[in-house]
Amino acid sequence: MVLQKINIYFLVNKMNNFNSIPTVQSSITHTHSLDETPSCLDENSPAELVVSDINNILAQMIVPDTNIDEALLIMKCSNRRSKLYIGTDTKLLGVINNFTLVSRNVLMIANRKGISRAELTVADVMSPTYKMPAIAKEMIQHARIGDIKTTMQQLGEGHIQIVDKSHRICGLISAVDISRALQVPIDINVTAHTFKDYFEVIHEHAELI
Repeated sequence: MVLQKINIYFLVNKMNNFNSIPTVQSSITHTHSLDETPSCLDENSPAELVVSDINNILAQMIVPDTNIDEALLIMKCSNRRSKLYIGTDTKLLGVINNFTLVSRNVLMIANRKGISRAELTVADVMSPTYKMPAIAKEMIQHARIGDIKTTMQQLGEGHIQIVDKSHRICGLISAVDISRALQVPIDINVTAHTFKDYFEVIHEHAELI
């Protein structure tokens, strides 16, 4: 499988001049997080501290047809107050955060589908894994949180997969987790991936998720 190369990777010459880490192609088939991210870290802390392990993700997944009000209730009644993982059996399909579930984009998606808000499921509004960039696990082992933050900001992505040597997902990093760990907001200008994304932003005034 051919690796996707990103030319924005460069060597660090100063302590706070963080790298943007190259992403690779992944295989979202078999999926092996600590939802509670360590706090009081800084940008020079090891990136591994904000990686959610896929084994823990699988134990926390909700099914794709969960409606959005049920998802909000799950967040409220559990310790997963910022995000939920969506999947079936051993396959991670996507991630949804609290901000998206309560945003106006939910109503826009419902209108576009011709259904009521109550009929929307998390699958309708989640960030799908197939759109997420991937970083090789060995790169994460030598990276810092600041490198991940820079990578997300340059790619315009709020989630990044971590993949092993077989290009299978073994972890996930979320901008929400980084923000919680650093105790500062993380600004991500989400990127449109397809013509459909561009059309919906320009003509439907939809928000990218």
